[in-house]
Amino acid sequence: MADWQTSGLSQIAYCEQHNLKLSTFTYWRSKQSKSRPKLMPVTMPTVTELAELSLPGGIHLQLPVSALEQTLQVLWRMLREQSTC
Repeated sequence: MADWQTSGLSQIAYCEQHNLKLSTFTYWRSKQSKSRPKLMPVTMPTVTELAELSLPGGIHLQLPVSALEQTLQVLWRMLREQSTC
């Protein structure tokens, strides 16, 4: 597909030039586009920036991004324990 896209040719012209059946080409083209995950652009803060978390019960936290991984693990464990009580 990348070869066709960079060729500047129409699908029909590309298939004729490469002895491909148009129906086979369009089948594989649609299959490839359906299997491709949809990506969303994400901006990650730098480690010196602050992250803000709003939790149930009106709890609001501000902490360095570098502390998120450890803090989220603790919060998740506490929330699970609280829900089982």
